[in-house]
Amino acid sequence: MQKACSNGENGDVTLDQAPEIKPTKRRQIKLESVLVSLGILVGVMFVIYGLNSATTGRDALGYPDEIIDISPAPNDRQVLSQTEISVNLQDGYEAVLILDGIEIPTTRLEDFVPVVVKPGQQIELPPTAIYDQGNSLIRFEPTAGAVIEKYSVGVHKVKCIFWRIEDGRKAARSFEWSFEVL
Repeated sequence: MQKACSNGENGDVTLDQAPEIKPTKRRQIKLESVLVSLGILVGVMFVIYGLNSATTGRDALGYPDEIIDISPAPNDRQVLSQTEISVNLQDGYEAVLILDGIEIPTTRLEDFVPVVVKPGQQIELPPTAIYDQGNSLIRFEPTAGAVIEKYSVGVHKVKCIFWRIEDGRKAARSFEWSFEVL
C-alpha cells in the first residue's frame, strides 16, 4: 500500500511523490547448509530403504510353507547334547527325521499309547522319533537305547522329509538345517 505525501505548500498529496519501496535483500543460501540437508535426506532414504527391504522372522529362516516351526532353529549355537529336535508341521502332513545321515526310526504316538490311559499316568516312550498326528509334530530326543544317544560336540545336520498324508511318502519334500553343539 502506498502512502501519499504532502508537498508542503497547500497540503495536496500526489502519488508521484510517494517514497520508492526498495526490495528487501534476499538471504544467501550457504553451501554448507545445502550439503548438510542433502546428507540428512540421503540418510533418511537409506533408513527407509533398509526398513522396507529387511527380512525377519519366518521369512529370514526360509521355512517352507508346510513347516510352522523348528527346534533347534537353523544355525543355533551352544545347543546342549540332549536337546530335543522337533518339527511342527501344518495339519495333514507327516514326516521323518534324518540326523547326520542316519534316518531316525519313527513311532506314531497313536499306535504306541495304550487305549486306556488314566489321568496323570506316565507313559514310557520308545527311544525313537515320535510323530504326533494330532499336533502334526515330530520330535526326537537323544536317550539311552536310541540310534543317537547324545550329540557329539560340533555341527549336526538335520533333514526333515515331509509329505501330505493322503499323498504318501512318494510325494515327499525336504528341508535341511544345521545346529552346533558345544
